Amino acid sequence: MSEQGILKVISGVGAKGPACFLLEAQGKRLMLDLGYGPQPGLWPNVDDVGRVDALLLSHSHKDHIGGLSLLPKIGNPPIFATEITAKKLPAGTKVNPLPMKGRGDVLGIPVDTGRNGHAPGGIWMRFHAGTGLLYTGDYSTESSLYAFDPLPKSRTVLFDCSYGDDDTPLAERQTNLAPYLADDALLPAPADGRGPDIALYLARAGRTIHLDDATRDAVRDLTGIARDYLRDGVEADLTQLASSALPPGEATGATFSTPADGSGGATAQLIEQWENAPRPAIVFTGYIPPGSPADRLVKSGRAKFLRWNVHPRLSDNIAQLGATGAATVIPAFCDSKFLHALQAALKPANVTMDKVITLV
Repeated sequence: MSEQGILKVISGVGAKGPACFLLEAQGKRLMLDLGYGPQPGLWPNVDDVGRVDALLLSHSHKDHIGGLSLLPKIGNPPIFATEITAKKLPAGTKVNPLPMKGRGDVLGIPVDTGRNGHAPGGIWMRFHAGTGLLYTGDYSTESSLYAFDPLPKSRTVLFDCSYGDDDTPLAERQTNLAPYLADDALLPAPADGRGPDIALYLARAGRTIHLDDATRDAVRDLTGIARDYLRDGVEADLTQLASSALPPGEATGATFSTPADGSGGATAQLIEQWENAPRPAIVFTGYIPPGSPADRLVKSGRAKFLRWNVHPRLSDNIAQLGATGAATVIPAFCDSKFLHALQAALKPANVTMDKVITLV
């Protein structure tokens, strides 16, 4: 049996696109995530992938799980995910468990996991079977809400490089946001990501908080079934936030709504209500898909884009690379224009955006 494996990039390297990778090891073909977007209509091309033995999901955001309708094209493989991620999948989806933190087994291949600091249910995955591959999925070390487990030793790392070579710390982002949050603000954000994180930050600062149903439900889950994904010392404040937050509708304090791009749901309703009014401020804090309502509002000047970090800074990746001792890095979820800067920053590791990588 070969001690080598092969990683094939289906989507997610060289451009901002859906996560989809294929690991071939020990005679098995494991797909790592099967996303959609984040731009509308952007699907991974799995037409020539062939039959896959298992699909592993790193977390529940649509650019990692939104392509499940493509499963028949790859043989309807069994799905592996954490319990919390499984709850976000379409009703009736059968899921095999992966641990939040520990060692799991996928068709005889040992897989170590840890919390990714990015979303409830989110994990990184380190594969054995001679591959030495670590897939970080999306991760963050800066969240005051979601716990992050340090990355293990690995020979090859498929790294979250969503921010390219940007190294702006979250504290500076918060300072830049402060003038727009001093008064009333609408803050569309994912309910199972930065929405509760920002809401907790503002609640601790004494702001009045409004939560749409999806965000309130997510906060309640974080004090219930998803509490093991929290950092220590935040559960009491989250419980208070869930009980004290008001419903959306009044332009007072900070209002959190979904979806983050304004394409429907509570956010679309609130934009329709407030777009032509002088207040509240409308602030988008994450990726804005081209052509989305968020894109239109920012371009018109009615809304602002000010990032809230939910992915690693360059210095985070440098530190985690040192911790893993990896010799090869595949930077994911960023444009190829950042390749040279990442090669310089992450040397002496071999930083590559090749579509096929032999794992040795």
